[in-house]
Amino acid sequence: MNVIDTKMSEALAREGRGFGPGGSGAPKPTPRPEPRKIRDGDILLGSSSNGDQVGISLGKLIEGRMLIQGNSGAGKSMLLRRLFEQAFGKVQQVVVDPDGEFLTLAEKFDVAVLASAEILRVGGRALARHIRAHRYSAILDLSDATSEQRLETAAEFAAGLIEAPAEHWHPLLVLIDEAQTFAPHYDTGDVETETRKRAISAIADMMGRGRKRGVAGVIATQRLAETSKAVAFKTTNVIVGRTIFDRDLERAGDVLGFTAGHSRALRTLADGEFIGIGPAFNIAGRSRFKAGGVETRHKGEAPRVEAPPPIAASAAMALLSQVEGLDADDGDDRPRGNHRPASGRRGRDWRADEDQIIRDGYRDGMSIADIGQALAGIGFSTSTSNISMRAHALGLVSAKAAVGWSADEDEIVRQAYAREVKIMDIVGLLAEGGFTRGRVAIQMRAIALGITRDRVNYWTEPEKAIALAGLENGKPYREIIAELKEAGFDRGMTSIFKFAQKHNFDRSGEAWTTEQIEELKKLYAEKMPAKQIAERLGKLVGAIRTKASNLGLKQRVAWSDADYIALQKAWTDGKTLTEAVELIGRPYANVARVAANIKLNFSIKPGERGKAASAAAKSKPAKTSKAAR
Repeated sequence: MNVIDTKMSEALAREGRGFGPGGSGAPKPTPRPEPRKIRDGDILLGSSSNGDQVGISLGKLIEGRMLIQGNSGAGKSMLLRRLFEQAFGKVQQVVVDPDGEFLTLAEKFDVAVLASAEILRVGGRALARHIRAHRYSAILDLSDATSEQRLETAAEFAAGLIEAPAEHWHPLLVLIDEAQTFAPHYDTGDVETETRKRAISAIADMMGRGRKRGVAGVIATQRLAETSKAVAFKTTNVIVGRTIFDRDLERAGDVLGFTAGHSRALRTLADGEFIGIGPAFNIAGRSRFKAGGVETRHKGEAPRVEAPPPIAASAAMALLSQVEGLDADDGDDRPRGNHRPASGRRGRDWRADEDQIIRDGYRDGMSIADIGQALAGIGFSTSTSNISMRAHALGLVSAKAAVGWSADEDEIVRQAYAREVKIMDIVGLLAEGGFTRGRVAIQMRAIALGITRDRVNYWTEPEKAIALAGLENGKPYREIIAELKEAGFDRGMTSIFKFAQKHNFDRSGEAWTTEQIEELKKLYAEKMPAKQIAERLGKLVGAIRTKASNLGLKQRVAWSDADYIALQKAWTDGKTLTEAVELIGRPYANVARVAANIKLNFSIKPGERGKAASAAAKSKPAKTSKAAR
């Protein structure tokens, strides 16, 4: 190689065009981009495999809500816990906890923990309005409530959030774990049909109308296929963890924009690994990330696998032979196994000696934990919430609750509420007077004193006595309502039904008598509305419709000209479809179908309906058509 060739090779190598390292045969490596960071104010959920931070905007989350799907063990509850921890202090939050998994959040964060007994005492709607008015974060522990009570509470609470006055429309995250139990797609068989429908309707309404009111639902579900579509598909932000079952896989893949073949990759996601998509995320398109850790203790973990203590089979059989049989007369009349108590109450009956321990404990000023230990000493272990609920049913009030608040404290609270002083300022006023009270304690005391804005129609002692006497004597609900009315009290069927549930009277299993069935057939033939039949027979509306369907009873009545005119007038007058249903007195689905058939679109704004009136009138079918029936 001559001198010129040598200089040319050196020059080409410096410019990256030679054949050695750094030349055209090995181009210079492009620098790796810096990992993306979340935006200021975003919530950090986790990070992707290339180091990118994955987060969400709280503002956009409230506008679009969120769905978290993952089969058992995928880590959805841990992700929900992380979301609460990262968002705490930035926005008000409420956790609807069906299994008591999130109670440990209170070990680190200043959040009110409300047991089911307290929630049932106050009422879901009143509690929702109270939380919105005073803007404190809370955990609703429904682990001790029955399935019926859970759905009733969820329906009332969701409705209360939406009904709050406009001055209380502050941003609020409502985190619902195991959403498939609160808004099931199918009839689970353990709750009344009407209760299930009411819960689905209220939660769906919260997910839909909540945006303008600052309420954002974040629902986590194990089974997307078993969660009501009306609830799940109102979210625009979706996070999916490991999903195994075909139906869940299909729906989760659809919302993520996967094809059928690509959806199968969701089966291979590791624990705590998710794919998210939606306008609230800081990364456009789909983001695959590993969720970050949590600061609080998680109670939902499965027990560690460990070998059982060694015991010979013969020794185990010998121990079993010492266990008394079901027919042993030990004075314990509580139901065993899956048998329901003779009284028709849910769960187990309390024995007389257990009730006496609770009475003695309340009389002696014992803590609920100590009462629980005393019950455990006679072989019955139960939660503090169960003890509180039983004490409430027995009419007991703890000494601390009875004398804990002095007249001076009550006067300070009354005057402060009259002047609309903030809760934290009331804490200070009490401290100046030498009293130490927390924020939640003041709020609960205000409810007890009846000085909040809530208007809860609490049961009086005379009402309770009449209703309990009627329930214990097995009287129908309509007779109890009549007795209350004679005594000057006004209660409806739903109110009596909830009262019976609260006091462990369950009539869902009551068989229909021959006389009731004949009466049902007669009233259906007379075209009496189901609601009036329910009041006449002392049954729930759902029970009436279910029995009628089983008997093949129908109430189909052809639409009259007056019905069509009323529907047309309701549309022209700018009324909603719900208002038209009330005017005509027919089922919602029937009115909606007829309105669609005659081209009456109730979603059109009232001012624009005149343009379509003539077209709708021309499309009116004959009144005897099958679609109108």
